This record gives sequence, structure tokens and C-alpha cells, in this order.
Amino acid sequence: MTMSSEPIEPPERPESITVGPEESLWQIAEKLFEDGSRWERIYEANRDVLGDPHALRQGMRLRLPMEIYPAHVRSVAGAYDLERNDLATFVEDAMDDLNAIGDFWGGGKNGTTFFKGEGGGTGYEAVSGQIAKGVDALLDAHDEISKRLRKMADRVQVTDWDNLITILSAFPDD
Repeated sequence: MTMSSEPIEPPERPESITVGPEESLWQIAEKLFEDGSRWERIYEANRDVLGDPHALRQGMRLRLPMEIYPAHVRSVAGAYDLERNDLATFVEDAMDDLNAIGDFWGGGKNGTTFFKGEGGGTGYEAVSGQIAKGVDALLDAHDEISKRLRKMADRVQVTDWDNLITILSAFPDD
């Protein structure tokens, strides 16, 4: 199987940023978090080097707080969309190939055996129906994941990473 699209690499979450000319904390927060009012989080992460939030200088390196970057989340959603499309195309191509095999054998004994099965065995008709149901469920899941990721990117503000780690570590490994 050859995928029709290249994988999407989500943008990396920067750990720091270099202040540009005449850039403010508000502008940095707007660019990274899509919400300028979150500038205080950047200021709090840099109080040791930045006494006054209005005293930014071009070239200054600022640490960034642990945040969820909406652009990153949307990029991951886009990857699910591409994977869903690639999977759908692959399954359609495979079904076409199998249909061609059935057409090749025709309506005689070999074709009927291929399509219906023989001696209680399952033929192409039953198996392809089961596969189609499973693939449909997988495609629906990919679609739902990308939709929910986009909703999350539009709504997420800040998370308490320590609590999140505590909750996730309580889940079993299987």
C-alpha cells in the first residue's frame, strides 16, 4: 500500500522564544496561544529575568510556560483527516481488486465458490461485509477524533499538568 499523502509533522511546542522588534508579551501570547490575555503566564515563567512586563527588549530569550498550543492540536487533527482519507482510498482499491477477482471467475462454480464460500466456509460476500463494517467504524472514529481535537484546540486554556500526570499514571498499562 502506498500512502497518497506525506505525514504531517505537528509544530513543535517551543520551550522558549526570542523577542522580536517592538514585540509585547500580549503579542507573543496571541501568536502562540491564540489568546493575548494569557501574557501573564509568560511573564510568571520569566519573573527572574523580567522585572517589568513592559521592559521587553529585542533579542531577549523568554521561557514559555507549559501550555497546549492550539495550532499543534489542529495539526494532529489534520493528520487524522489525512490518515482517514488514505485508509478509505486503500480499502476502496482493495474492494475493487477483490471484485475484479470475482468478475474474473464469473458466475460459474469457481465464481460462486469465491463469492458465497464452499462447504460451510465463508466466501468473499460475507467477509467483505464484515470488513466493511469494521472499516466504517474505524473511519468514523478517525473523523470523530479529528472533530474533538479541533473543538479542544478552540476551547483549551490551561491545564494543571501535575494533576493530569497523576490521573494518567493511575490507569493500567494494558
